[in-house]
Amino acid sequence: MNMYYDKDADMSILKDKTIGIIGFGSQGHAQGQNLRDSGYNVIVAEVEGTDNYKLAVEVGFKPVSAAEVAENADIIQILVPDQVQSKVYYNEVIKGLKTCPY
Repeated sequence: MNMYYDKDADMSILKDKTIGIIGFGSQGHAQGQNLRDSGYNVIVAEVEGTDNYKLAVEVGFKPVSAAEVAENADIIQILVPDQVQSKVYYNEVIKGLKTCPY
């Protein structure tokens, strides 16, 4: 088994990337702020009018739709409840996906 430590990670590969967070609940809230506060470019998707939308605005994000995140992010984290993940993916995320350059 290989063990990896902080020193083994090259975080500079994320510096010019946009990281999209879809869902601003307990996971999206923590990860989105952590990434942003670490200097990364983060965009957030949340349903307008929800408590999580209001929270995202309160902490300085400008929430957009999941389709907009998919269209504009290089890396996407889908952090919505399991029971709605497929609906969010097929109804919104897939509309904005672009061909992977790798």
